[in-house]
Amino acid sequence: MSSIDIYTIPRDQVDVDALARQFVKYLQINAIDVQELSEHPQRRDAIIAELYARPDTKPTFWPKDTVGADLPPEKYDEYLAQVDAAIEQLTPPNSLEDRVLRSHLASAAVMVVYQYKWAYPLRAHPDLRNQVFKRYSAIFNDWMNNEFRVLYPKKTNGMVHNPATHTPGPTALNPLSPPPTRHSGKPKAVTDSEVEEYLKNPQTLLGKQFLHAPPVGVEQDYKGLWEADSYSVQMLDGRIDHEFRIRLEAFGADLLPMSKDDMEFLLKHSTSVV
Repeated sequence: MSSIDIYTIPRDQVDVDALARQFVKYLQINAIDVQELSEHPQRRDAIIAELYARPDTKPTFWPKDTVGADLPPEKYDEYLAQVDAAIEQLTPPNSLEDRVLRSHLASAAVMVVYQYKWAYPLRAHPDLRNQVFKRYSAIFNDWMNNEFRVLYPKKTNGMVHNPATHTPGPTALNPLSPPPTRHSGKPKAVTDSEVEEYLKNPQTLLGKQFLHAPPVGVEQDYKGLWEADSYSVQMLDGRIDHEFRIRLEAFGADLLPMSKDDMEFLLKHSTSVV
């Protein structure tokens, strides 16, 4: 039994719509605050610098920094309840300082939801995991194309960016973060035969880097540079379960668990960096 198995929940306890709306709640808060703060870039950056200079402010939005890694599930529920209470006190925001702090809290909360309410708990149910992603993407897209467009018509101008298609990470949400690392490798398409070979011999994936671009019309948050960190196999409910743990540049340092089917899709729409 791996350390993250304690987060797995039975299928009949998965509320796809409720989990999707929990994602959306924090994404909406962050989208509005980021938009408002973009009107005052110099003041925003100064407030953020002040916030991160405080000794009680965590250095990133990742759960390992904001709450702690691999704690009992109830600890993350307690953390989210505290965040909700703090956000309620900051709503509506009375200052740019309130918006910076509220955005920071929402960004940290969505990462806890992502890792400890979605990625880990639903790792044994990839179909439900995908349903949650599709549902929160649909809800958020509708909000961005309607309510958000009404709030900020001059800014959207028909081109609405959808944060729901990119699970927020420190780089995406912190205006002071450095840009992603540049990579000098030349991309090379992964052929079907190579995909088959990688899945037959998963250890050959380790140490290699790939760039993923999902097909047109498929909304997915795994875009960009990725590499496989580890591979394991175990018996799960009487069947052989393959688990890959990958590191995505867009998600920071934490590892994302993936099934064999997920990995096959990822490889089929990736290029290798050589």
